[in-house]
Amino acid sequence: MDKTQGNSKTIPAVKMKSGEEGIIAELDTDSKSILRKLMAMGILPGMKLKMIQTFPSYVFQVGYTQVAVDKEIASVILINKN
Repeated sequence: MDKTQGNSKTIPAVKMKSGEEGIIAELDTDSKSILRKLMAMGILPGMKLKMIQTFPSYVFQVGYTQVAVDKEIASVILINKN
């Protein structure tokens, strides 16, 4: 679900296209295991995320690290796009 916050739009990472960038707004899950995985990979609110690839898995860059995740995990990462 898209959320609107001020002038920026918050979308799940699964809706991003290759080459798009944004800032991680929140991790929208109640699953402690998913939160632990994301935090262990350095995926935290406030970090800049750049989508590299969307198929067959979601590959994005956060900081100096490239991460590959499945659709379930990518869908909980909400991005602010300006």
